[in-house]
Parts: sequence; C-alpha cells; structure tokens
Amino acid sequence: MNKYISYFALLCSVGGTFFSTPLYAAPEGGLKLLQEVGISSSDVKKQDYVCPMHPHIHGEKGGACPICGMTLVPAKDNSASSSSHKGAEKQEMVTVDPTYLQMIGVKTGTVQQQVFAQDLRAYGRVVPNSRESAAVSSRVGGWIESLAVSALGDVVTKGEVLFTLNSPLLISAQTDYVSALKLGHKEIAEAAKGRLQQLGVSRRVLQDLTKQKQVLSAVPFYANTSGTVTELHIKTGDYIKPSASLLVLQDLSNVWVDADLPERDISFVKVGDSVTVTSAETKAVLDGQVQFIYPIVDQKTRTAKVRISVDNHAGNLRLDGFVDVKFKGDQQKALSVPSQAVLYDKDGKYVLRWLGDGQFVPVRVTTGHEVNRFVEVTSGLKTGQKIVISGQFLLDAEANLRSGLGSMSGMDMDHGSMDMDHGSMDMD
Repeated sequence: MNKYISYFALLCSVGGTFFSTPLYAAPEGGLKLLQEVGISSSDVKKQDYVCPMHPHIHGEKGGACPICGMTLVPAKDNSASSSSHKGAEKQEMVTVDPTYLQMIGVKTGTVQQQVFAQDLRAYGRVVPNSRESAAVSSRVGGWIESLAVSALGDVVTKGEVLFTLNSPLLISAQTDYVSALKLGHKEIAEAAKGRLQQLGVSRRVLQDLTKQKQVLSAVPFYANTSGTVTELHIKTGDYIKPSASLLVLQDLSNVWVDADLPERDISFVKVGDSVTVTSAETKAVLDGQVQFIYPIVDQKTRTAKVRISVDNHAGNLRLDGFVDVKFKGDQQKALSVPSQAVLYDKDGKYVLRWLGDGQFVPVRVTTGHEVNRFVEVTSGLKTGQKIVISGQFLLDAEANLRSGLGSMSGMDMDHGSMDMDHGSMDMD
C-alpha cells in the first residue's frame, strides 16, 4: 500500500496540475487516492484548504502542499455559484484560486462598443484610362508621305495634322469628285463626296477640294482628339494596309491607378470611396476615387485589384509608375474585444468570460472584421461583460485538463499491476 502512495506522490510532483483526480493531503502528510478507498469525489465534502499552486491538493488549516511546500489557503465553496451560472457552450465553468491567477498574470477586460475605422494602405500602379484612349487607323492603303508625330510621348492637339497619305484609291475618288464639280453634275458630285467620307477623308479636306477643285496627291489626316502618343507603329515612307493600327493617342489628364488589396480588406472598400494617392517619384499627393472593384482574386497573392480614378492635369503621375494608396475607411461602431482574447479549437472560436471570484466559462463567439488589434464580435457576447484578455491560454489548458482527466476518476485501476522499486516501474 505504501508503494502505491509513493508512486502517485511521484507522479503528482512531476506532473503538477496535470492530474485532476481529486486528491487531498492527509494530516500525516501522505496522499490518498479517493477511488482507492472506495469513495467517489461526489460523496466527499469539499475540503476547507487547498494549495494555491496545485488546487487539487486539499488539507487542513496550517498544512503544507506535499508537492511544492506552499501553505494551504482557504478554499471557496463553488457549489452555489456554479449552479447560478448557466449557458456554458464549450465546457463547464472552471474555478481557479485567485492567488494562482495572480501568479500566471491573468488580466480581464470589458466587452464594449468601439469605432471600427481602418485606413487601408496599398501599393498601386498608374495605368491609362481606357475611356480616354483613341486608336488611329487607315481605311485605305498607301504610303506615308510625312509624319508629324515621330516619337512616343509627343503631345498632340485636337485638329493637328498627324500624317499625309499618298493613296491611289484616294486620288481616284478625288478625281471623280472634282470632275463632277467642274461639269456641274451635282448628284454625281454628292455621290463622289460621300465615297471620300467613307474612305476617311476629313471635312476640312473636302472643303478645300470643293473650293480649289484641285486633287491632292498626299491627303492630310488630322487628330480627332488631344492626347499623348503612347503607341506608334509607322514611320515616314511606310506602306500601310487598310485597317492597320497606326498610333494610339492617350489623354493623360485623367489616369487610373490599379491597387492590390488583400482579400480580407476588400469588404472595407466600396465604389465612390475617397482615396489619397502619393507619387513615389514626385511625392505629390493627389485625391482619387474608387471607380471599380475587380470581381477576381489573384490565386497566388490572394489580392484583388481596385481601380481608382485620379485627376492628373498637372502631370504628376506617369504611366506604369508606382504610387502609395491610402483608403479612408468608414467609421462604424461595433461590439469588439481584443484580438488576443479569442481562442480557437476544432469547433471554432471562443473567449473566456470572466464571472468573478476566480470563475470563468468558455463562450462561443462569431467574429467579423479585425482592425488595429481588435476584432468585431457579431454574436456570443454583450456590452459590459468581462472577458479574459491575458493568461487565457493557461486557464484554458487548466480547464481542458480538468475536464478531460476528470473522467478518469471513474475508471478502475489495477494497482496490483504496478510495482515500483528504487524509482523504477515494472508493468506486468
């Protein structure tokens, strides 16, 4: 019998609080297992004194813990308070001695409404506004006689000559129109004029033909819009085919910024939100507005693109340049707790609700957005309730051990199958 007692005393000294089987310290200083003497834990009245470091050790006033040697302190009767607190969702309420709580640094906080506002930051790239882009092409084949814009970046004003084209088809159509005018055949002249319009001849050229009645060997083509040459596919002397793309004019007075936002932050942004854009090159700060949120998330980076429209009349932003984007999030009040207070297990999220007098109970919660180390709580808690915000991991571990190992109290143990001799254990 003595070696059994020695064996369990050794396990308690090594495992500390990891044994939840109800033990108590006998007046003589030895440990007795309640189940070994045939008494269940429910039949034994709770002892008056416990060890502050090992709450499962019970004894009498003035006694000492056989594990750590600390003086036993008065224990509180939890039977009445335990029955008054109901609704534990994860496991039953757990009580820990206040002295032990102080030693492990347990801190509590209050569930409260908090303003949820987040200024999101992201990097963006300046891209052309496709709605302000114009492609120039030819409806007829011919040779480029002269090219007014000869390099990328050339700025063009609406109505300015882009190039002149020597085209046999245009010369033939002009001849028909001029001949009809000279002969006074109005119907034929109108038909010839309509043909020239279909071939892309501008109204200005038609006015000159009507007035001068002279065929142009090289027909000028004018810019229909102002902009900067961002694409140039021709040079002087080139032969072009019908429908060939010649150049692209881009209006840079308004540009777009494509910003990449993490998937978790997309819900904070909506179309119409104000945005601040800072140029990485010039450090200029510009105002923008969210115009479109792309419905696709990149599989590799888990980010989504947000299109921002920015006024760029001053030319502070350059295409393909990088910018720093700051989204001004809406300010909304929501029930929140510190992020560190939320624990996780296989069934989801929960917090330790503090009931006072060393008592706490795990409560299931559902959460929303997380901003500035606080997480929104959408269900499970109410304003003003107390929760554990520090040291909850040790409390939760203690609760799990008591819940799990406590079920071992009803198991039959064959003490005869264990033998200890000089610190060794043989299993039959």
